[in-house]
Amino acid sequence: MQIDWESGHGPFTAPLSAAGSLLAASYAANAAGVAPWWGAVVAGAGFVGSHIAGRRAGADRGTLALRAAAWVGAGEWSSWALTVGPWTVNCLGSLAAGAVALGATMAGNRAARRRADEQRAAGAAADEHALVMGRHRALAAEWSARFSRVSGIDGVQVVGVETWDQGGFTLEGRLPEGGYTWRDIQRCADGLAGDARLPNGCSVEITEGADRGSFLANVETENQIASGPTMYPDDYSPRSLNDGLQLGFHKDGTEAAPCIRQLTTIFTGRKGSGKSNLMNVAIAGQLRMIDVLVWVIDLNGGSLALPWLRAWHKAGRPGRPPIDWVADTPEKVLAMAEALLRIARARKPGYADLQIDADDDKIPVSPAVPGIIANADEVAELYSGKARRHPILRKAGDVLLQVVELARAVACNVIASALRATQDVLEEPQLVVQSGLKIAMKSDEREIAYLMGWNDKISPEDMPVAGTGAIKVLDDPARPLVVYRMTPSEIARIVVATAEYRPELDELSRRAAGEAYERRWENTDHLFSGSVQAVPVAVLDEPAVEQPVREGWTDPTAGWGDPDDSTPAAEAAAAGGEAIADADAAMRRIHERIDDATARGGDLDVDAEVRGIFEVSGIGYTPPDLAAAIADAQGGEREDPRRALVFEIVLKAGPDGIGPEAIRDVITRLHPDVDPPHAATIGKWLGTDPRVHKPKYGRYAARPDGGTTS
Repeated sequence: MQIDWESGHGPFTAPLSAAGSLLAASYAANAAGVAPWWGAVVAGAGFVGSHIAGRRAGADRGTLALRAAAWVGAGEWSSWALTVGPWTVNCLGSLAAGAVALGATMAGNRAARRRADEQRAAGAAADEHALVMGRHRALAAEWSARFSRVSGIDGVQVVGVETWDQGGFTLEGRLPEGGYTWRDIQRCADGLAGDARLPNGCSVEITEGADRGSFLANVETENQIASGPTMYPDDYSPRSLNDGLQLGFHKDGTEAAPCIRQLTTIFTGRKGSGKSNLMNVAIAGQLRMIDVLVWVIDLNGGSLALPWLRAWHKAGRPGRPPIDWVADTPEKVLAMAEALLRIARARKPGYADLQIDADDDKIPVSPAVPGIIANADEVAELYSGKARRHPILRKAGDVLLQVVELARAVACNVIASALRATQDVLEEPQLVVQSGLKIAMKSDEREIAYLMGWNDKISPEDMPVAGTGAIKVLDDPARPLVVYRMTPSEIARIVVATAEYRPELDELSRRAAGEAYERRWENTDHLFSGSVQAVPVAVLDEPAVEQPVREGWTDPTAGWGDPDDSTPAAEAAAAGGEAIADADAAMRRIHERIDDATARGGDLDVDAEVRGIFEVSGIGYTPPDLAAAIADAQGGEREDPRRALVFEIVLKAGPDGIGPEAIRDVITRLHPDVDPPHAATIGKWLGTDPRVHKPKYGRYAARPDGGTTS
């Protein structure tokens, strides 16, 4: 036990100390022959000094009275001891009794003083609470009336108010009987903000309450965004994939950090909205995770990975690269996607015991078995209509979709970004449907609704400047979001601070990834410095010559030969495609001239004009009857030249046949200049062609007898 000699005396130590000191002083005075009245004199002086000190210290009356009684008793006992001697039984007994009485009195006085202090503190707190509650009652009454007035629902009550450290507050509302829900209030969030005369940039956010008949209203009264962006936090401590990915904060000040362990993610936003900054913030969060490998897909020269890899290179390449694999060409994207799919399939049986031991339906991630996140920037390069016509990109996109569909449990996932949340950019709806985390940066209302759904009443006013957006996690309501700001200097600090966090790919996954993973750093000098430039690969407009990759899909053109095939059938198909393209162009010009003639009153020599157009196009022309030409141009029944090409494809498809959609795909790939007929048109043509029959439902094949029998 260690005694603190500097601490104050309590009701136990103070009487002992006082009694011991008094006995020693009285013994010394008695031995020196001091007169008894000196005890009273000394005690009186002590009483006066103690009283003055107590008054200056603000001691209460009880404490002053206790001190006075202690000094009076000490003076009387000292005078008695100097008269009869301090070591008599009576003197010692009375001294002990006085010490006990002093201790008891001190304990009682201390307890009384503590109760008085507590009562004073409680009184002050009650006064402050009453003042605050008075203000809250006024605020609650004001907003109760506002909710009822704007929503048209009488009887809405505000039962709780919580103020924020920054400008704003949260209201807990309760709806009246009648089957109302929080969405009835959410529909009029903009109206509530206008009715409250909130400053520009401030909003009212309505979310779910404690039950179906309650709601929470986050009211922003000061525009926090106007003061400038909020930088990414300078806390670079290690985290896990099972922790949240820190992206920004909501308007009530709470951090937006969704867990992406099982969530495919998609970010959208127009140019300049802060989407690239958001991707960098997401990568920064991944680099803090000690059980995650970061892969990047970017067909724009690998630009998403450049600031990270070049910062690592300038810092002397500490630890492992921050980005474990970069795919910046169609071939590399396909290699990465196929490797990720092989890893996912290998992990399912390979780590089944880990799942069983963890009593979970997903493998536990760790530095030994890290998760893999493929960050795909601008996925229009993979999923737009133009990209889907390129065989390598189409195959890479399809394989990446298989990863999204199959690899949740084995910690292989995708974070994708796109300029727009529209079907022309994201032609593959599966990516949107399977994304459990969706973030729309500053955009228009239609695109936000396409991504989030129309039930989430997020409007462009909720994202007034670049760097703001809306976030939706699974089926939770979408909420406004302010994304942290990421700069190159911040990237450089994060790269160095997290250099020792990065794991290696586990052996099972490395074997599954194969040679593509081992050779991933070949021809990548341009990613680390400007000394070697990447050669751009302009391949989107090349004719498609490879087979589709969807499993279970048989290519009807398999075995037809390559583009150099010089067989008569191949030459005929190629010539037919060119003829169709020329004929289509000629017919478009004919329609235009006839329409123009109709607008001028019919002063067009159609026969001469048509002959000239066909001659310029290099196509033979037999002058038709004028009326027939006009009827044809206005939607007559002349046979479409593409019909012969459709039959040629069916003829080569074999006895199993081919469907209309597959025929359209073949025409698109082999003859990109020809507009493929509609599937219904193809079905109509083939259904009336005696040379064709249906071997299976929805599939057409050439009759073995050439159509000579019915």
